Amino acid sequence: MHTQQEILTRIEKRKPDDFFGFEVSEYIDFLDFEHARPFLVAGATAEVWAKQQKPNTREAVLAVMLEYMPFAWEKANNCRGISANRSIAHFVAWTWLAGDDEFSREVESTRHEFYGKPALIKICERYGWDWKQWDDGVRTNTG
Repeated sequence: MHTQQEILTRIEKRKPDDFFGFEVSEYIDFLDFEHARPFLVAGATAEVWAKQQKPNTREAVLAVMLEYMPFAWEKANNCRGISANRSIAHFVAWTWLAGDDEFSREVESTRHEFYGKPALIKICERYGWDWKQWDDGVRTNTG
């Protein structure tokens, strides 16, 4: 897993190209309070943060990814361009957080084709999830 400092470095590196913060916001959830504090609202406390902070473990990241996967497929199937792109941005962050840096770059490189379906398939295959249960089988670049 990436260290807290590596996550902070990733945030700074990715922030300029993440205009809406879809990817960068995901990294913050895996920071401890001291490292997350600059990104939190004024007055945030360690006690409150501890309730929403996600454990910085591969298992925790994969659980978040699997929980989100049906929603991502729904957006791709319904040709929801911005939402589908946002989903892939989340997965770029999560795959990196899971320690799969090179794979994260692969996911990013296929993010725009068919509303991200090739990226979603790659993710599902990598982590052993049956993507066919969510895919409607339609491939289009127009909604």
